[in-house]
Amino acid sequence: MTNKYRTQSEANMYHITIRGTAKQIIFEDDDDRRFFGKRMRQYFDENGVELYAWCFMSNHVHLLLHAELPIITKTMRSLLVSYAMYFNSRHGRTGHLFQNRFDSVPIETEEQLMVAVRYIHRNPSEIPGQLAEQYEWSSYREYLGRPFISSTEFVMQLFDSRDAFISFHDSWEPEPEDQQHSFTAHKALSDEEAIAYAKELLNIGSITTIASLDKTARNHCLATLKKGGLPVAQIARITGIGRNIVQRAK
Repeated sequence: MTNKYRTQSEANMYHITIRGTAKQIIFEDDDDRRFFGKRMRQYFDENGVELYAWCFMSNHVHLLLHAELPIITKTMRSLLVSYAMYFNSRHGRTGHLFQNRFDSVPIETEEQLMVAVRYIHRNPSEIPGQLAEQYEWSSYREYLGRPFISSTEFVMQLFDSRDAFISFHDSWEPEPEDQQHSFTAHKALSDEEAIAYAKELLNIGSITTIASLDKTARNHCLATLKKGGLPVAQIARITGIGRNIVQRAK
């Protein structure tokens, strides 16, 4: 049965967003991303879900899907349960990995479709110094080269040429608040860089293991990360530990 709280698209197209609970990371490393991508492709193929665009960030995922809503809902539920079990087992954690259910925004027009694809592909610009065309974990490079897991034909036929597709992506300009975010972000590490830095600083294999330590050891790690220059909000995000706990850790 279709979830009554979801708005259906007459075109059967949806922009799906998946977020880690409390904004915590859902990908510890590239092996996690590979597993998610492989399992995603498996479930999409089995259920007839067409993938138009995608992007894997450290603590969230964007997907642009074409299928009937009940099929998408069933498929996404299976995918997220499967991945959460894998992630928790591999990294020795317990509890919910994802923030509630996934978000879905219906796509009805060609303009909405084009803007959604661009938005998804521009997500890596959140990472200081990262260009969309260089980011490995999105479908943008599939559109510029050879499709691998994405169905690119439907979107590409909306553009006169490959150059027009690139120009459309490059035409995006951030709002003033985004410009301010970009200005301040270059002074800090991205979540991916912060994870690598934290692992080296603490000499641990997985950042998510901090949450399972006893209180004294956990707080020592958190205090070390704060002294190392990581912001409280970022530490909370990459460890999955509450912000207030991080703030009080000494």
